[in-house]
Amino acid sequence: MKNPEIKKLPFLDTIGRSFKYVLKNKALIKGILPLAAALIVLQALIGLPFLCSLSGDTCVSDWRWPVTALAIALCVAGIIINYCRTIINKAPVDFVSIQFWKRMGFYVVAFLVLSVLILVPVLLCLTLAAFVFDPSTSISLLTLISVLVWFAAAIVFAPLLLVFPAIAVEDYEMLKWSKLFALAKGNCNAIFWAHLIIMLPCWILAKMWSSIYGIIGSDNYIIGLVFVAGGLFISLVDACFKGAYFAHIYQFFKFYDKK
Repeated sequence: MKNPEIKKLPFLDTIGRSFKYVLKNKALIKGILPLAAALIVLQALIGLPFLCSLSGDTCVSDWRWPVTALAIALCVAGIIINYCRTIINKAPVDFVSIQFWKRMGFYVVAFLVLSVLILVPVLLCLTLAAFVFDPSTSISLLTLISVLVWFAAAIVFAPLLLVFPAIAVEDYEMLKWSKLFALAKGNCNAIFWAHLIIMLPCWILAKMWSSIYGIIGSDNYIIGLVFVAGGLFISLVDACFKGAYFAHIYQFFKFYDKK
């Protein structure tokens, strides 16, 4: 018998609306081009360390990769924040105001907290498993355990994804964990798997792009720059889909919160 208090997220409809919003609002996708251009210029200036994500043979171990990762992370967070604000509040795009950077600060903290929450169970289970199994001969088993525990933890904490759109629109009342888990009750699996599906197209494209670069295997600077540009653009488009998805699940649960 269904529990009337549990409001089921419309799984396929939410995924479809998120994809359609990004694809139909081409002006917003064009809006990420300046960010992509800035990242490409940065890569050109510091020797294309992003190629490490396309081929392990080109990895660098100095300061350039952390700088690259931080720059991409900030751009991705900025896109998600702006997509959420555009969809939920119909707010204009903003990457420069003090309020934007305040939201960015909260977003980064929330991301780190969620990452730690998911990582801790994985580390605990791996530590316990290491006492039971010989790590030198059970690498595949330990890897399987870590993947399964990661999935389980990510599903359990999936309602916390609502924190990101809440921060974007400055709805700090929604940051209460008790409220989030109550609103998303019975929807942990739907939130997690829909989020995974949203990321799937860009993940496949990124893998294909990486494979093509691996096949070409050229040391030519121009070719490397082209592949860096393509890889960065795919990463930023992925952020657009995530932003649209976060906004739509926020709107769904917020609607029932107001009733």
